[in-house]
Amino acid sequence: GFELFFGPRIVFMPNAAFGAYSDGDSKDLGSTIEFRTGVGLAYRFDDYSRLGLAFHHISNASIDENNPGTESLVLTYSVPLYKFY
Repeated sequence: GFELFFGPRIVFMPNAAFGAYSDGDSKDLGSTIEFRTGVGLAYRFDDYSRLGLAFHHISNASIDENNPGTESLVLTYSVPLYKFY
């Protein structure tokens, strides 16, 4: 992922990742290999903390016949690491 700033306050964050998934007692996503794509939009405060929304889609990109996928919409609040030292 990376960040695009629109002025000093608004941050747009597109991202993509891949990984391994095991459903356990949760949703069967059709494959062990899964891909996640998403975007986030956040407001940056004076102390560099951020409040935002992120949307992600996870699926196996049709590498298996079963590809139900799942989406998430997440409210985020992040604090820079320098606040802890």
